[in-house]
Amino acid sequence: LEALRSYDYQTELLSLLARVLLTIAVEMVVALLFGFRKKKQLLLLAGVNTATQILLNVLLNVFNYLYGEWAFVFFYVLFELLVIAIEAVVYCIFMNRLTDQPKKKSFYILYALVANAVSFAVGLLLARVLPGIF
Repeated sequence: LEALRSYDYQTELLSLLARVLLTIAVEMVVALLFGFRKKKQLLLLAGVNTATQILLNVLLNVFNYLYGEWAFVFFYVLFELLVIAIEAVVYCIFMNRLTDQPKKKSFYILYALVANAVSFAVGLLLARVLPGIF
């Protein structure tokens, strides 16, 4: 018997990095459209997105491995909703501390929803063009 490497960790890590960077880029554009301009605000958004993207991708890989492709699709939607909820809570707690003009919590919830919906849609489109990183 010969043991062969069956999982390409290097490619998966590069793909994860590409997905995280693309998500952050898309969500930073949405952030600018929502009026987030301060460096600390953008750093918070980027940091939270990095954390939630890593969490999302790890969970999806585990569920795909354990339960297969159909479970992956189901949990992808569920985990995206979880990401929106986590991000909305973090933004509601911290974002008003980083601005001179506080907003209502609903504004930060709307941002989390819109930014994730846009990045999800862009991800679906890019998955058709660049399937290797998704």
